[in-house]
Amino acid sequence: MTTILLFVVLPLLFLTSVASAGYFLLVLPSRWRLPYEESLALLASDDRDALERADRLLGQAVNEGPRGRALNRIRFAQAYVRAMLGTYEPARYGAAATVLDELIAAEEPTPDTAYLNLWVQARLGNHDRVTDLYREHHALLDARPQSRRIAAVSHLQLAVGHWRRRETDGALHHFDRVRELGELTENIPPEVNDLQLVKGVQAVFDGRTDDAREAFSDARERAVERELPTVQAELGLLVCDWADGDPAQLGEWLGRLAEQVENGGEQGDPSEEDRATAERLRTGIAVLRLVALLREWLAGPALSGAPSADGFEELRRRVDAVRSADPELGDAALVDGLVRYYFALGQPEREQALAVLDEGTGLAKGILLPEVLDLMERERALGGEGDALSRYLTLVAELLDDPDRSEEDRAQFRRLKAKFTPYGDPGDLEEGAVVHQRAAPDDHRRRSQALRRRIELIVYPRIRDLPDDAPARRALRALLDDLDRASGVYAEGAEILHGAERKLITSTGEILLPEEIEEPEEIDDQESA
Repeated sequence: MTTILLFVVLPLLFLTSVASAGYFLLVLPSRWRLPYEESLALLASDDRDALERADRLLGQAVNEGPRGRALNRIRFAQAYVRAMLGTYEPARYGAAATVLDELIAAEEPTPDTAYLNLWVQARLGNHDRVTDLYREHHALLDARPQSRRIAAVSHLQLAVGHWRRRETDGALHHFDRVRELGELTENIPPEVNDLQLVKGVQAVFDGRTDDAREAFSDARERAVERELPTVQAELGLLVCDWADGDPAQLGEWLGRLAEQVENGGEQGDPSEEDRATAERLRTGIAVLRLVALLREWLAGPALSGAPSADGFEELRRRVDAVRSADPELGDAALVDGLVRYYFALGQPEREQALAVLDEGTGLAKGILLPEVLDLMERERALGGEGDALSRYLTLVAELLDDPDRSEEDRAQFRRLKAKFTPYGDPGDLEEGAVVHQRAAPDDHRRRSQALRRRIELIVYPRIRDLPDDAPARRALRALLDDLDRASGVYAEGAEILHGAERKLITSTGEILLPEEIEEPEEIDDQESA
């Protein structure tokens, strides 16, 4: 009986096991394998309908409950087909990213999943995520050159965003990553190398000297690493030290930078942009060297006198360097003319200085400082000593016509007129209203004030170079004081005022023509008549 049971039960158990194995190994897998395999045949198509059908088949396969690696394969295919459908419907990129997140969470990233995730995130515009993925999985992605290009595109997008927001450090970081990837480097703007310089210049204008020095130092290091000229970065560092640096050392530093600019122009065949940059640098350095020399003079001991002959020769060389760098720039004429004017030893040298300044105003980028233009206008109004003599003769002629003058005053004024007539011609000079009728006391006081101003104008070209304690200056001040006092007490008698005026006019003539001149005999005859 037992034997019979064994022969009956054992075959049944075997058949049941075989049936179960066949069901789990053949029937169940076929439920997801058939749609999965059918979808694979559709993935190579670019037709939207075919891709939509492949997505449905893959969803059906997932619902059949595959496990392990089979499920991972289906999920990868599902992510891929949804990424392809994103071309027609961008929202599908997000669906593909969701499937990939589930897949990567279930198993370690593979070259395929890492690349597909990189591609999908780029399509979604998640450029920060793209750069992070490439940095984390570059070992898996380097086998695919296209992945480097995708990462380069994202770095470029991020760099442009930082650049537009004026975030210099961020922009430089991403542009550097593009260079490291070796892809799309031709899309890096040439101005990128100047970003640190721009940052430093902005910091200088904002008064953030430490930040400016750091930016220029970084710019110099970047230039050294890329074997590029460091002149602009070093010029920025020099500007940071300009306020507190030693003028002589700054001048030497600028001299070395000028040599670097010249040597750089001799190497190779520079582009038009490089030549323009070199010209701007040459001009800026030349101007700074000129100003550094002036600061060096100012730093000298008090009351040390004018610079030496060597100092003036150095000034000439630096002025010529500015003119050579930019002939249309008025800075050279401005400095040269003002220095000449300040150290002029007489009217001829002063006129030469004014000629230099006048030439500088006619340049394309000429002198526009209101103070300098006002100085030139005043000097033109004052004129030279010849103009002073003409003004003096005009004044004497007016006083001769004054009916309030005594005969003694008129005789004195005729003698003065005879003395100075050979040396000046009043011509068409207009010196103000001429008094031809008797005036009230208030009018006399105003006339005395006008006379004071005219005398000061007349004698200025002769006494301007004299020290304050010179006899001529002291005498003139005393006489002007007498005139003021006499004008104040005019009510006591016009003769006091006229006497003060006569003394002032005579003294003015002595200042203008101090040498002794024999009075013509005809004047005496006229007086006796």
